[in-house]
Amino acid sequence: MPGDALGESLKGFLRIGVFVGVGGVVLALFQPRESPEFVLSVCSGIIGLLLVVGIVVLHRYFSR
Repeated sequence: MPGDALGESLKGFLRIGVFVGVGGVVLALFQPRESPEFVLSVCSGIIGLLLVVGIVVLHRYFSR
């Protein structure tokens, strides 16, 4: 990983992505399917997943 600052920031974004993704999925399990809160929770889970995937791609790109 080039530079410690980049590696540390990627780790921080990975933690945020996991927090948002897992939190969104867990909240979606407890919301009624017809509610706007369910849609928001599912969107949060998707955003967290996309953030984690993006961090993995960036990590592999910069590790070369």
